[in-house]
Amino acid sequence: MCANYNSDIDELFWVLGWRKLKYQRFESAAVMMYKSLHGMTPEYLSSRFVFRNDKTSYRLRNTENKLALPQPRTNYLKKSFSYSGARLWNSLFSDLRAATSLHDFKLNISHHSFE
Repeated sequence: MCANYNSDIDELFWVLGWRKLKYQRFESAAVMMYKSLHGMTPEYLSSRFVFRNDKTSYRLRNTENKLALPQPRTNYLKKSFSYSGARLWNSLFSDLRAATSLHDFKLNISHHSFE
């Protein structure tokens, strides 16, 4: 393929079948979250996350398989994996969060839009 200097980068990525680095990072973080929540990582990592339903006895709407977000007091916590990972997990579709295997999750995560 020959492209000129003014070509649209999104179109070029689509033609080449590439994904932007930002989306690759989101996908990697989502896979790490899946592994953490399903016991495929060490205990020190999986113990960082608590489901909303485990934290309260109330059954609220839209808490199906979602995590409780820690309240950040600094930007340092907002950049940590315990906060950003939980936030990313909560932003996924419910059918993606309910995936039964890592293989199914990886197949379906590539179709998810992180916008």
